[in-house]
Amino acid sequence: MINAIDYSYPTYTPAKRKASNTLDKDAFLLLLITQLKNQNPMEPMDNKEFITQLTQFSTLEQITNMTKSIQNFLTLQQGALQAQAASMIGKYAVVQTDQIVVKNGVAESIIFELDQPSPVVVRIYDSNGNLIKEATSSSLDAGTHAYVWDARSNAGLTVPDGSYTYTVSKINPDGRETEIGGVEGGKVQSVKFKNNQIYVYINGKEYPLASIIEIMEEGDNT
Repeated sequence: MINAIDYSYPTYTPAKRKASNTLDKDAFLLLLITQLKNQNPMEPMDNKEFITQLTQFSTLEQITNMTKSIQNFLTLQQGALQAQAASMIGKYAVVQTDQIVVKNGVAESIIFELDQPSPVVVRIYDSNGNLIKEATSSSLDAGTHAYVWDARSNAGLTVPDGSYTYTVSKINPDGRETEIGGVEGGKVQSVKFKNNQIYVYINGKEYPLASIIEIMEEGDNT
């Protein structure tokens, strides 16, 4: 005679959940309890299979906890970066840039630095990426230089006011070019946080924080 066996299990009530396409630890545990409650009493779950599922649950929980720890670390790191960026306000910064503005027919100067004597070539492009101006210099000494554009195209026509991009490249002895880019310096007027990115405003223009190549106290930029 076979006596009745109680295969009931403690009721597991998960926290209220929102619809999700991912399987978190609560969903995994709910599936495991449901499987145990609905198993065939004459063919109970194999011990090895049960242990395997418990191991999977433990691994899932560890991964979940690790993910939360990483998220917390990134949140703290972002806060530290924001505080550090805010401390730059009022200081003099030098940024790498490739932007130039023409206003009232007058173009900004293009500033660049050479690490060794060499000729340079400056190319200026419109908003569609079309080359509108190219100028090549004779050999320049190492140091900081400025190219003053007359806001005219290669054909000698005055270009419209607006923003343009440019490249500055030094010409090596073998004739090959190495792009060195341009720089701009000024006081950091403000810091802006948007789309999880940090930007600084210098001379009324926005630059990514990563474009800063030098920072100094105001008055040290001599």
